[in-house]
Amino acid sequence: MMGVVIVGYGQSTRDVNTPKAPAPRYQAFKKEKKGFMFGLFKKKQKPQFKTYQEESEDFRERVSAVLEQKAKEERKMNKARYTNPLYFGHKKPPKKRKNGKKKFCKECGLWH
Repeated sequence: MMGVVIVGYGQSTRDVNTPKAPAPRYQAFKKEKKGFMFGLFKKKQKPQFKTYQEESEDFRERVSAVLEQKAKEERKMNKARYTNPLYFGHKKPPKKRKNGKKKFCKECGLWH
């Protein structure tokens, strides 16, 4: 009888308050890949937890570095080597030879 009452009571009550989600933890370092034998003898580093401000500063630094790299690549792509179709992907424009003296180019796969 007691078992039936306890089971019935357990079924009828509900916890309306849901537990809060845990605060997010940011990855402070990259895990290194270890070899089979050499991983056994390495000292393990303890994780270094950073504050939210430190993490946001690191993030801003990484974003600015990526933006600088993209700007550099964009400046590079504006050069004649990449924009002028006469270059065909060469560093210097290929020589224009006569029909009997044309050579096959390994770089672009055309006869110049």
